[in-house]
Amino acid sequence: MSDSTQHDVTISDDAGTGGLKRSLSNRQIQMLAIGGVIGVGLFYGASLSVKLAGPAVIIDFIICGLLVAIVMRTLAEMTVDQPIAGSFSAYAKMWLGERTSFITTGMWWFYWVATVMSELAAIGKLMEYWFPSLPAWLPGLIALVLFIITNLLSVKIFGEVEYWFSVLKVFAVTLFMVFGALIIATGLFNAGHPVGFVNLWAHGGFAPSGFMGIAMAISLTVQAYSGVETLAVEAAETLNPKKNIKRAFNTVTWRIAILYVGSIFIMLSAFPWNYLINHQGSPYVLLFAKIGIPFAAGLVNLIIILSGLSSCNTGLYGGSRILFGSAIGTRHEQFVGRLNQRKVPHIAVWLTGLAILIGIVVTYISPNNVYVWITSASAFADLWVWGVILVSEMVFRSRMNKEGKRLDFPVPFWPLTPILGLVLVIASFTAILISPLTRISVLTGVVFLVLLWLYHILTYKTTKA
Repeated sequence: MSDSTQHDVTISDDAGTGGLKRSLSNRQIQMLAIGGVIGVGLFYGASLSVKLAGPAVIIDFIICGLLVAIVMRTLAEMTVDQPIAGSFSAYAKMWLGERTSFITTGMWWFYWVATVMSELAAIGKLMEYWFPSLPAWLPGLIALVLFIITNLLSVKIFGEVEYWFSVLKVFAVTLFMVFGALIIATGLFNAGHPVGFVNLWAHGGFAPSGFMGIAMAISLTVQAYSGVETLAVEAAETLNPKKNIKRAFNTVTWRIAILYVGSIFIMLSAFPWNYLINHQGSPYVLLFAKIGIPFAAGLVNLIIILSGLSSCNTGLYGGSRILFGSAIGTRHEQFVGRLNQRKVPHIAVWLTGLAILIGIVVTYISPNNVYVWITSASAFADLWVWGVILVSEMVFRSRMNKEGKRLDFPVPFWPLTPILGLVLVIASFTAILISPLTRISVLTGVVFLVLLWLYHILTYKTTKA
């Protein structure tokens, strides 16, 4: 079908699901929108980011927060208008052509596979808090098997499990911010370390590693925010999607900004950054260990592990759904597009799970380096997806304006908003590419992108390249 005929179709709330069941409630969507993106990337990756950039990592979090806000707002405009299976992959097919859609689907699937790999690797390292001799790959393998089983059940069960996971994560970050603010305001529990905003520029300056430190930390920061676009993918399985999805999009950006930028700012003010990087594990665990509440540090470490498990569960969901959505109407529909009796795309779940298993092998081979390697590759993949979302919205909005169609949720300050987003995407990619720490792993994502492009050229007849 050509682009000119596709965008004239009006999609109802019950259409475009590909057979998926609308089961996710407003309560679940609201919490999934916040908690689904909070994973090990924040809890565990924060210490690695601080080690690379020092207090200047705040710049990374603010820039990436602004970029995510723009991407989510542009995606919201299209999602509220057409809440369909495949989400941004389907929009890319409508407005940019079949080849771009295929590559974007593959890159986002690659992103989630790589993200779950890195999360499982980090979980293995966090388990060393209690079991120093435990192989780092073993917890990930056990978790992956459980996630595949969970995702093969109904989406309603998935939504309820993730709802409570999300409540737990938001509670942990909020509690961290409250106690961190108490340390900054009163100086309690600091064990003789400097406390307060002076920590942001003392101990070597605000940017002790200079511009290169900020550039090296950007991949970890992008990965910490990545995955929030799963909210749009959930639209095809959401009750009353136009109403509930709009509500979720309205709140997700500023809530995540408060939890992310707020907790990083408090962390760097409560403790000197060079003290944080000498502490093994998560800075969140360190704070509660300093407070002296019995079992608090161990409890927080458990919450961080559960957060990572939650993110992995969401990743398996997101990866399988984007595979399923992209298969509808293609030669792969009879295989990848199959549903089980519970209306779950079980083939897509198995394919995604088996790909993630590769990460368990990599963790076994190099448990100490796998997190940064895979995180950098996943960050590049998500930057590609964000860029495609922004370009798709610009074409979509131009067509709608030309036809005089009134949108329910238009992007403000258009087209300056998506243009700024594209500038930030290019800047973030450049920062990842020039960093010697992440350059090699980014090439993995580039190679995968080229392979997708070549595969499509050789096997598909596209309507628009």
